[in-house]
Amino acid sequence: MIIKASEANQKEVGPMKINEYKINPDFSGALIEINGDHGELKCLNENRIYFIVEGEGKFVIDGEENAVSGNDLIFIPKNTPYNIIGKLKYFLICSPAFDPKDDVFLD
Repeated sequence: MIIKASEANQKEVGPMKINEYKINPDFSGALIEINGDHGELKCLNENRIYFIVEGEGKFVIDGEENAVSGNDLIFIPKNTPYNIIGKLKYFLICSPAFDPKDDVFLD
């Protein structure tokens, strides 16, 4: 399966520019650029894998700060509070596929 960039759902949400790719009910992906503070949240149903393409920032996972930069990989299990802060470009993989109703913002 190949999903062309022209097929991505492009949107801006807060400090993020998002190109979202629907793969199937089990997986989705998104190329995201963030410049700022994502806001603390937890996802009720999805495990998430973040691959940092470029930039610098931090992930605050369950209260612990972690500096991140290009080529770092971060795994966030479902129901784990986290936040993303910085100027980063990253690829996100969600399993099962992203569903915004599963995000609970904690700020």
